[in-house]
Amino acid sequence: MKLFRQLFLLLFLCLTASAQNENTAPSGPAFAAAKLFRRGVNLANYLEVPQGEHWSVRHTVADLRQIRAQGFDHIRLPVAWHSYTGPAPDFKISALIFDQADEMVTNAAALGLNVIIDFHHFDEFTTDPAANTARFLAVWRQVAAHYATAPDGVAFELLNEPHDAATTAVINPIYAAAIREIRQTNPHRTIFAGPGKWNSPDELTNFKLPDDDNIIVTLHCYNPMTFTHQGATWAGPDFKQIHGIIFPGPPPTPYVPDPDSSPNKWVLDWIKRYNTQPAASNPSGPMAFRATIQKARVWSEKFGRPVHFGEFGAFTKADQISRAHYYAVMRQELESAGFGWAIWDWKSGFNYWNAKTQQPLPGMNGALFPK
Repeated sequence: MKLFRQLFLLLFLCLTASAQNENTAPSGPAFAAAKLFRRGVNLANYLEVPQGEHWSVRHTVADLRQIRAQGFDHIRLPVAWHSYTGPAPDFKISALIFDQADEMVTNAAALGLNVIIDFHHFDEFTTDPAANTARFLAVWRQVAAHYATAPDGVAFELLNEPHDAATTAVINPIYAAAIREIRQTNPHRTIFAGPGKWNSPDELTNFKLPDDDNIIVTLHCYNPMTFTHQGATWAGPDFKQIHGIIFPGPPPTPYVPDPDSSPNKWVLDWIKRYNTQPAASNPSGPMAFRATIQKARVWSEKFGRPVHFGEFGAFTKADQISRAHYYAVMRQELESAGFGWAIWDWKSGFNYWNAKTQQPLPGMNGALFPK
């Protein structure tokens, strides 16, 4: 009988702990919506390209079919809405951009893909938020009205990577005003919003959101930049002259920078650690982003807000084996923290997809969708 009572007590304690965990699990509309946005991909360098510029990469319904077939459950659709607005005070958005966005949104939804409609590259706003707030709010007033009857799996992202003058403190009240505009026509629509300094997790402590129960916080992380942006000409001399960095480090033979590149001291310090530190502490390894993800997890649990990493990725100048390793580890870390994600990007420089072969780049499917 004594053994029976002990077993009964143990079972009771286990059931009580399980019930407590269920009762304390995150709940509410935002956490329910977050389940729709677990594994996504950005349709980059397409609709966020300003009018008159010619670096757009066309995406089609065929791309959406492949995205769904690969295993993604959502797309993130960056759009340069501001490039298609008319004059003040109405800032009327051209039907042209709505038609192009609708093609992606409608067909994605028909294929079972959820959609994050993102306001991208509004540089005038990030340079001078006060002078461009009216335009920002007018855009969201119109976009919200246009998609008011869209399926629940269509979400709005207020602004991609606020930075410069658009500090977290500055955008907090502007976001609140934009959310009020959206709620006029979309009282239950999921909204994504992220802090300043390029959606940095380091800014979460300064990020203040209104009392709205259907907001998902979006963050970006490209660490370690020396690996993810090696060879990227637009990223500046510190990155465009670097090549051959592997993930994870250290390399089998020490990396020696091009003697004509004249790297900055911080780059030389990083390379020294990359060449000498063991895998567990190597700067080109999981330690480059693990603490950042855990910081976001702690914040999410403390404030009861779901988190989604809307961008991470590695430029295709990195070797394919290293890229696959990086994506696999980053995915594992994010999913272990309970976060959804969207890689940058489908086929525009940080490619998942090879448009010529109509296949994923080597190792990418296994990295993101392990069997």
